[in-house]
Amino acid sequence: MNSTSQLVEHFFRHEYGRLVALLTRDFGVRNLELAEDVIQSAMSRALVVWPRSGTPTEPSAWLYRTAKNLAIDNLRRQKLAQGFLDAAIAVSEESSTTIATLPHFDSEIGDETLRLLFLCCHPAIAVDSQVALALKTVSGFGVHEIALGLLTTSANIEKRLTRAKEKMRELHLELSEMTFTEVLERREAVLSTIYLIFNEGYAATTGDVPIRLDLCWEAIRLAKMVAAHPVADSPAAHALVALLLLHTARMDGRLDTEGGVVLLAQQDRTRWDGGLMREAMAYAQNAARGAELSRYHIETAIAWEHCRAPDFSGTNWERIVELYRLLLDRFATPMIRLNAAVARSYVEGPEVGHDLLLKLADSDRKQVRPWWDCCMAQLNERRGQHNSARSHWLDALALATAEPQRAFIRKQIERLSIKK
Repeated sequence: MNSTSQLVEHFFRHEYGRLVALLTRDFGVRNLELAEDVIQSAMSRALVVWPRSGTPTEPSAWLYRTAKNLAIDNLRRQKLAQGFLDAAIAVSEESSTTIATLPHFDSEIGDETLRLLFLCCHPAIAVDSQVALALKTVSGFGVHEIALGLLTTSANIEKRLTRAKEKMRELHLELSEMTFTEVLERREAVLSTIYLIFNEGYAATTGDVPIRLDLCWEAIRLAKMVAAHPVADSPAAHALVALLLLHTARMDGRLDTEGGVVLLAQQDRTRWDGGLMREAMAYAQNAARGAELSRYHIETAIAWEHCRAPDFSGTNWERIVELYRLLLDRFATPMIRLNAAVARSYVEGPEVGHDLLLKLADSDRKQVRPWWDCCMAQLNERRGQHNSARSHWLDALALATAEPQRAFIRKQIERLSIKK
């Protein structure tokens, strides 16, 4: 990949949402898809123009002006209302004289991006559509990428996006200043959406890679923006950034030299990123202000216990179990119950963990499979029940959709077959 292609790819990943936000502000939410299309076209044009004439002094401004002119041309071809077109052209002409110097461009689009993220998390939009809309509109991911990350089909993602955009038009939503109350009402949904984006990258459920780092870093970028905003900022936002950084700090240790999955007990902790851990602790200190105790605070504390342990045997499982009890009182999802049961097994023995997982309701098990089967397999092996362990690994293999996960499970089955 040449330097121009790398630069354009960089701007696509880091400026896409900001440019969409600006154009959506200029042309209205009803033209959101147009904004997305013309930005794609502007990026493609940059690949042709920049190698010949050189990279512009202000690449973001060049992309913005080019995309905006393409949008106006498109609107003219569509023969939209002349009054709206004249207003759009007037805004464009005014922007073209001021944007060249860009005295406030970075700060302006940063704020616009947050508005767009909060717009995607409008309470009238279904939660599953909020995540898809944020990934598409703010982060620039394609429909196929989103489908892979959210474990569904491209057709379903298209439907979610269509419903979300129809709801926006129905409610006449616009990218305008939100009231303090509106920001507070949507802040929790925004943080939850960011966390879902990260989780889809942290444990990819389909495809040929076990980790989608692009999703993880995008979630961190968005979380940092929320934490830095004077209104959207909150202790929970800082706690979320700390949590995501702690998880990311251990990423390298989760893969072997061939890209395969490595369990926590076998990870090489020298590969963990101490710099990211220190950055996480700085955010954790900010999160400690005030009396708020969110799920992100508690999960950060759990993640820190894993990070600070010198090795797996030195993990303070008693403290982790205590934290999970606190978390279960506030946010008892099936996955948290699953992890809490595993944690208790390292304090009270594998029999206890095994019995706790058996008590999960069928509906809860369905939501956390094949991870439930993987945990049952490991607990049964610790109990000396190798046949049962192998049976659960086989069930996990039948349910796993990501190839790296399937490869890992096959290794466990082979290992137990040798033991047998």
